Amino acid sequence: MENETYRLTFFLNATHMVTIDGKDSSIHPHTFEINCFIKSQKFTAFEIMENSINQILNQLNNQYLNELEAFKNIVPTLENLTRLLYRAISANLGSVGCKLVELEVAESPVRTFIIKEN
Repeated sequence: MENETYRLTFFLNATHMVTIDGKDSSIHPHTFEINCFIKSQKFTAFEIMENSINQILNQLNNQYLNELEAFKNIVPTLENLTRLLYRAISANLGSVGCKLVELEVAESPVRTFIIKEN
């Protein structure tokens, strides 16, 4: 049996500042590349999946992540951003009958964090 998966790619422009080992970085921008791998038991139009994901991404686009409520108690690292997106996108896709099975978020061409379903 085939393993069929959609891959949708999005871009998110945002700035952030991280504190690692007590040291603050400068505020800096990223164009995050976001790859969503999605399964659906039935035909789902691309537009439905894209709209569901964009509902989440539009809240973050062109924002300073550190000032958002979602990052009030966590540092907006690549890893934490990916975890937040995975939970939010999973919930939105679930509401349209789809399942997010993998999420890749890259802050540069050589730095990517990936979450896969178990």
